[in-house]
Amino acid sequence: MLALTGATGFLGGQIAAEAEASGWRVRALVRGSDRKKVPGVAELVEGDLANQEALYRLIDGADAFIHNAGLVRARNRSAFMVVNRDGTAAAAEVWRTSGKPNAPFVLISSLAANRPTISHYAESKAEAEKEAASILGGRPFAILRPPAIYGPADKATLPLFRAIGRGIVPRIGPRDACFSMVYVNDAASAALAALDIASNLGPIFEIDDGAGGHTWDNLRAAAEAVAGRQLRYVAVPSTLLILMGGVGSLVGRLGLSTPFLTYGKAREILVGDWRVNPARVLPNWKPHTSLQSGFSKTLAWYRAHY
Repeated sequence: MLALTGATGFLGGQIAAEAEASGWRVRALVRGSDRKKVPGVAELVEGDLANQEALYRLIDGADAFIHNAGLVRARNRSAFMVVNRDGTAAAAEVWRTSGKPNAPFVLISSLAANRPTISHYAESKAEAEKEAASILGGRPFAILRPPAIYGPADKATLPLFRAIGRGIVPRIGPRDACFSMVYVNDAASAALAALDIASNLGPIFEIDDGAGGHTWDNLRAAAEAVAGRQLRYVAVPSTLLILMGGVGSLVGRLGLSTPFLTYGKAREILVGDWRVNPARVLPNWKPHTSLQSGFSKTLAWYRAHY
């Protein structure tokens, strides 16, 4: 039995599907508004991370726990902390008091946790890691830090693939930026692989598609190979990115919406170097999807559905 949070999300849904295919029976925690059939999930527990009773029902008899739930966008720092930090603490504490002391716990974090001062999101993921390490010390756990995850049905990358379909590659951030990426199926398989490597030391693993990082030129070349034609860059100036991010943050603070592009997200993009640390490689795991192959699958899905 695998206890899973965040199963209705982009990565979580794929983790559930991969887990079922690997022989796990998946029990997922879902909010009432998300109560729907999730492929790969055998049992649903209604509740959220603030509901201790629901968390105990989630882990009852479970042989492993993957905590994937979290916010990638929020109106302010407090909202990030409540879900990403405090939610992780709640899940870890319930797991610590469960009846299977040798059962592994995997926290899905983010490469952003390497730079906790860059944004509220990054800070909240770093704090989540600290909570997990503090609470689960002495029990087998692992932390997985994926980079940018993409694939079919991901709404966050929809604008990019729409632009590619129109013959454009938007270049956001420094021209010489280098960033790691991973296809969603590979990220899901890594989450399951981390269960086998979890230990009392609480290792931190960073994963990518095996390329060690991509430049904008790499990304354009992969996109051109898939699109079958030349694409042109459209550069987004850094000042405009910061301005747009500032507007997004203001909109969030006013409670008008929960924008993806905020001042913090703009700062993350402008870092320019988001490569994984090769010293934190995940043992006994390899990605299977190259950037070009992943782009081909993703663009085909978007063309069929939009």
